[in-house]
Amino acid sequence: MLNTCTGKEKAVVRFKGRIKVDAKKELTPVIWRTTHENLKKRWKIRFFLMNGFYLAVFLSMGLGLLYNEKAKQSFLEKQKELEVLKAKEKIYSIFRDRGVSLRQGLEIAEVTIRQSKQLNLSVPLILAVMKKESLFSPHAVSSQNAMGLMQVHPVTWQEYVGKLKLKVSPDGAFDPVANIVVATHILSDLQQYYKRTAKSEEELWKSVLSAYYAGITSLSQTGMTESHIKYVADVNRFKKEFDEKFEN
Repeated sequence: MLNTCTGKEKAVVRFKGRIKVDAKKELTPVIWRTTHENLKKRWKIRFFLMNGFYLAVFLSMGLGLLYNEKAKQSFLEKQKELEVLKAKEKIYSIFRDRGVSLRQGLEIAEVTIRQSKQLNLSVPLILAVMKKESLFSPHAVSSQNAMGLMQVHPVTWQEYVGKLKLKVSPDGAFDPVANIVVATHILSDLQQYYKRTAKSEEELWKSVLSAYYAGITSLSQTGMTESHIKYVADVNRFKKEFDEKFEN
């Protein structure tokens, strides 16, 4: 058949299978702009959907990590609480065999652990000094009138009661809690004093324990005597025993 359509308005119609393409529409700029806008809208929607999906994934991962971190922190806190309870039980077991009541035994355990953390003194060291000084007797009195669980001399006792602003009775040195507070501060102060000159950790604690035993003046005047050496050796031996006890 002869095609009679002419001019710019002529539409060429082609058939390929079932697809019909209008050449006029292919060439119209408006159609190109509309198609471009539609594609751009679809791209934006897809972009926001994909970003929303990734954001949801990252949020869920973040929440999961946060939950795991909280769970981990909670577990560590419970573990620390359990370790403290075990330490208290071990300390109380030492005093239970010496006729100390449950209440007083737990108070001794509580203050020993607290002072250990506060003053950076190990629990085994504090217990070793107690054992050497009084064999864990809260009412012990020495030939030099040193008093209580960790055998604090009356003059030193009065000095530290004032320094620490403790409200204690005249017989306060025989209160195990107050006695431990004062004695551990004495040990801590001696540690700070000798840390300036000690050349090693071993030398440091030899000086600290010797001065606790006989006083700073005695040590500076006589040096390390046989009695100093024996005292230090006994405390170190007891400390080793308690180190093993608290490791198990």
